[in-house]
Amino acid sequence: MKIIYAFTCHRMTNPLIHTVNYLSSFPENIILIHVDKKSNLKDFETLKNSNVYFIPNRIDITWGDETLMLATVELMRFACNFNYDYFFLLSGDDIPLKTDAELKSLLSNNSDYNFLYFDVNMTDDKIEQRVRYKHPDVFYKRDSKLITKIRKKIFHLTRDSFFKNKSLEENKHRLPKLYKGTNWFGLKASAIEYILTYINDNKWFVDLFKRSFAADEVIFHTIIKTNPEIKIFNHPDYPVPSLRYIDWRSGPEYPRVLTPDDALKMIASNCFFARKINANASSKFMNSFLNER
Repeated sequence: MKIIYAFTCHRMTNPLIHTVNYLSSFPENIILIHVDKKSNLKDFETLKNSNVYFIPNRIDITWGDETLMLATVELMRFACNFNYDYFFLLSGDDIPLKTDAELKSLLSNNSDYNFLYFDVNMTDDKIEQRVRYKHPDVFYKRDSKLITKIRKKIFHLTRDSFFKNKSLEENKHRLPKLYKGTNWFGLKASAIEYILTYINDNKWFVDLFKRSFAADEVIFHTIIKTNPEIKIFNHPDYPVPSLRYIDWRSGPEYPRVLTPDDALKMIASNCFFARKINANASSKFMNSFLNER
């Protein structure tokens, strides 16, 4: 079982060091790392290993716009240089909750399936709104300042008059139904190949996501749903089919930055990875999930 672990990151964190070092300790694993173009690549040199690769085509990533989607596509394209079975997308804030052997056992026993989560609670209209409008820069700022809230309110009041995505309207007749889910997934090599082929054959579709909001949570799930032969993992023992523990409920940050206080919930989730982990998390905390198995 050959797995590509593909990371997107912009800074060195303890979770990134821990996860890359652990996963790269298994020689059959392949580690791909996309470092934000704004960052200094030299800062990441300590992660180098014989099975660790820094992809050359780097994207300047802005939270919330289409750039994370483009960085993910670059990771997928670079993965084509290898023979592999699965492609798992991770961030610099992720850690494994189970061992490499446990994950490979699950994948071997479910080798027909892809591991990703679809949001069934968001309406079709809400999903389309992410692409229906060209979002101004204020939507790509993660702050709660009053001026930011006012600007967003003005956008919502005027978006139908001034911010319509004309490309979406022009291509409405061939637009597939849009789906949304978490962008952290594990896909078979055949699914990655299908996504890349779809993107190459439908440039108009990719162009729709310019100035969209959180494009990476929509485009890949939508493409996958255009192919009914791609099977999605669903098992009662694993409530989250993407195998990721992410706490969107507890706060105070959303998602919650996980600490040792969350360890029992992380283990009880039966997930294989967790995020977001504090950048300065201790080795004792991060290793505890692997040492107990």
